[in-house]
Amino acid sequence: MSPDVFFVKANPDDLSDMPGRVGRLADAAGLNEMARPGLFYMIKIHFGEMGNNNYIKPAWVKPIVDKLKGAGAKAFLSDTNTLYTGTRSNAVDHLNTAYAHGFTCDALGAPVIIADGLLGENQSPVEINQKHYRQVNIANDARAADGLVVVSNVTGHIEAGLAASIKNVGMGLAGRGGKRSQHCEMSPEILGDKCTGCRSCVKWCPAGAITVDNVAHIDADKCIGCGECYAVCRFDAVHFEWSETSVNMQEKLVEHCYGAMKGKTGGILFFNFMTAVTHNCNCFGVTEKPEIPPVGVIASNDIVAVDQAAADLVNKAAGGDLFNKMYPSWDYTVQLAYAEKIGLGLRAYKLITVS
Repeated sequence: MSPDVFFVKANPDDLSDMPGRVGRLADAAGLNEMARPGLFYMIKIHFGEMGNNNYIKPAWVKPIVDKLKGAGAKAFLSDTNTLYTGTRSNAVDHLNTAYAHGFTCDALGAPVIIADGLLGENQSPVEINQKHYRQVNIANDARAADGLVVVSNVTGHIEAGLAASIKNVGMGLAGRGGKRSQHCEMSPEILGDKCTGCRSCVKWCPAGAITVDNVAHIDADKCIGCGECYAVCRFDAVHFEWSETSVNMQEKLVEHCYGAMKGKTGGILFFNFMTAVTHNCNCFGVTEKPEIPPVGVIASNDIVAVDQAAADLVNKAAGGDLFNKMYPSWDYTVQLAYAEKIGLGLRAYKLITVS
């Protein structure tokens, strides 16, 4: 039987009523029935890099917090620290960024906890026995939570093509060791005839692996394969052999997702916001113009179905496969097919519109 995916449309001209729409969607998707008194529920969300205004707004998340608390659950908002250099690479800067973007206890009635600690090293192995890993490193507080409510902003992604719930969980709840492992096969090279020596890649490299004389050079021994140099280069001077590494990276992402979701006796519910679908994810410190007008929000207890539905709805609004158009060199559906293969959910779904 195909899982239900509940859909509330957005008013593309006015998003001021989003809190009410999210509340109705949460009711339809069964958040009240899932939440249990006394259990800890992590609301996994991306707080947005400083300088990027496309993150999901705190007021849109508050109905979810209110419903969890109304059921007697202990709710908190959370994310993990990033590999790359930015305003979320350690817990102090990460918290200050979250607060600056309005994710405060006063505003939401729930605290923010950085799930992998001060420097991203608070992680523990979870046994999964899958193709790439026997065990994966998951942030400690993500492991400790009884249940998850995953709130994702659907965008393109530099390495996965599609960033939605699978990416938000698989990369977003991995500890630093897990993140490094997902990226370890990514090996960039600099095309010297295109490099201008602008040093943007140096600024963003989290491993200190890049130096510049007339052109940039990458130290292969230091490189962690995160792809940030590729993302920030405006001259197409960074090259990856994407064909196989993208497949492996997406499968590793899914296996970390498997580990992060394991043992959640309090249940898991996924919300995908299609309100600011940009070429890149919200990790970049710039506000990109969305590729399409706001579409709406979907929710389901099936992570594969909710991501497949997000891709379908976005592509329908774009009049074609937007994610393939943005990242034609790799197939974003790998993550969906592999997640279905290892039992995380089903790609077939029933879409139910909520008024």
